[in-house]
Order: sequence, then C-alpha cells, then structure tokens
Amino acid sequence: MSDEQRTRVEIGFDSGLIVIATISAKEWDKLQKGLEAGSGIVRFDGEDMAGYHVDVSKVSYVKYEQHVGRVGF
Repeated sequence: MSDEQRTRVEIGFDSGLIVIATISAKEWDKLQKGLEAGSGIVRFDGEDMAGYHVDVSKVSYVKYEQHVGRVGF
C-alpha cells in the first residue's frame, strides 16, 4: 500500500465506540459508497491487514484524512 494514496478514517458509532484505521483509496471508496447508501454492512481491509465489517446504520460520524505522503523522520 506504500505506493498508493492512503486515507486515515475515524468511525464513531452510536454506542460511543470509535474505530481508527488507515485504508487504501480503493477501500475508502467501498466505505464511502456504503455510507452514502445509508444501510447495510460494509466490509473493508485496513493497512494493518485487519478486515472490518461496519453496520452503516450504527455509524454516527466518519472523519477522514487523505495522505499523499509523509515527510519527516
């Protein structure tokens, strides 16, 4: 995933749980389409090799930040 654009997402649920993951642009597109649909389960893979299943109807908010690259040490 190092050569492609990454998105850091923070997903807040009705219960107060927050999930933070870094995902590829392709996985972000899957999540975004599911959120726009407003219901159902969306499955996407994180950079940490974890798979996530999200019930979109339980999501309170999604904060996302796209990274083009990192500068620094």
